[in-house]
Amino acid sequence: MGCCSNRSPTAKRLWAVGGAVGTCVFAIALGFLWPALIWSIAKQEFVLEPGTEVYKNWIDPPIETELQIYLWNWTNAQDYRQGENYKPHLEQLGPYTFIEIHERANLEWNDNYTLTFQQRRIWQPVPEKTVGNYETDRVVTINPVLVTVGYALRNDPLLPFVDGIIMLNNLITSPFYDVPVREMIFDGYDDPLLRSLLLLLEQIPEDQRPSIKLPPYDKFGWFYGRNGSETYDGTFQVGTGADHVQNTGVMRLWNGANRTEYYPGACGTIRGTTGEVWPPFGRLRGTPPNVTVFAPDVCSSVTLQYLDEVERYGIAGLRWIGNDRMFDNGVHYEETACQCTAPEEECPVLDNGAMDVSECKFGAPATISYPHFYLANDSYHADITGMQPDPTEHRFEMELEPYTGVPLSVRAQLQVNLHTRNYGLTLLQGIPTVMLPVLWFRQTAALTDELADDIKIILILPYIGVYVAYGIGAIGIVGLILAIYFSVTRWKLVRPDELPPKEIGQ
Repeated sequence: MGCCSNRSPTAKRLWAVGGAVGTCVFAIALGFLWPALIWSIAKQEFVLEPGTEVYKNWIDPPIETELQIYLWNWTNAQDYRQGENYKPHLEQLGPYTFIEIHERANLEWNDNYTLTFQQRRIWQPVPEKTVGNYETDRVVTINPVLVTVGYALRNDPLLPFVDGIIMLNNLITSPFYDVPVREMIFDGYDDPLLRSLLLLLEQIPEDQRPSIKLPPYDKFGWFYGRNGSETYDGTFQVGTGADHVQNTGVMRLWNGANRTEYYPGACGTIRGTTGEVWPPFGRLRGTPPNVTVFAPDVCSSVTLQYLDEVERYGIAGLRWIGNDRMFDNGVHYEETACQCTAPEEECPVLDNGAMDVSECKFGAPATISYPHFYLANDSYHADITGMQPDPTEHRFEMELEPYTGVPLSVRAQLQVNLHTRNYGLTLLQGIPTVMLPVLWFRQTAALTDELADDIKIILILPYIGVYVAYGIGAIGIVGLILAIYFSVTRWKLVRPDELPPKEIGQ
């Protein structure tokens, strides 16, 4: 017979109850410890170091990024001298679509758990996704070099001298560009004004030069000199997360400094991430926090507000959007007053809806807004026609899977505007005073099916141990019930007087 049959009822009861209770305790411990164990292992993959999953996806992004560029064509430019009732009419051209490839360069790991690097962005045209013809389309717009010169010298005694050079030498004869789209975007337009001014500035001693910040290129194009450049976006320093996973991808320095010289206060502080690598949020409780992205195109950080929950590829995510706070200039939100670059007593200079980026853009009178002046003050719409703001088309939004911090979908879109008016140059006489849109762009990225499957595995791993714990716990509870049942019905203690009498001879 088995060993257990020889055990006393007390021993059986102890073994049965003890085994059942032990099983329940093991199940409870597994349920609590398994998610923490998986999280501890997963955190090692969220470090920006060779060999980790995050580093692999960052150095060779599996997500396809597209850039769509729209240009604003000034259709009635020839009528600009008509008088007070004249309004520029703008027609949207595009999108001109490009695949955007990110490459990292000059990587250097530092002793303070940070990574310094530069990046190359390479754009390749996608004709099948382009509306119009990138090679042959033309666009009419204000001459940005002329406007920049006028703006830079508006209070400088050298303005008449420079104006005389322009007019006497017939460097240009019109305040407008009428150029091929490809030149206005990547190829660059051979502007004789730009070329001549660069030559002129070279002849003037540096300490005597006028305060003109011209692009350091021999041609003008909104993206000229950027395709494949390692230096245009600047030098980034981000946390690797080796010290703490919440530092993964978080900006520390840009161009060697922890703030920019373009904005005062908090607006000049380097903060947020580059938008490609995010620290994992883990399991969130309560309302998710706002997120911040550092954008080298505007030399500042932009903060997105939490909106709602979404689902992509069967993965639950969270969505953040850009709202009216992003370009408020302190009109409605006091914390955005540092977006104003003028002396404090003169602020706000701009109405809400467009942020000054002139210092960031070679001294041009440029602003950034949402496309079509979406969410902008009505004053921006009053002096031009052609804008059709639509939240479904022009909203800046980003979706993240919170546990891993992996972007599910990104649609970043901004518009570049030039503040045009007569700055004192002959060719600008009669030019209307307006905030003139010149282009807007949309950068999109979305998760691939393969990467979505990998994320699903990561997300389900913490629950596998919990489900196993539930099963083991159920077995333990059933065992405990049976132990109690048998203890009451089969393994009862027998008193001596209840024992049967021994037979003679036994």
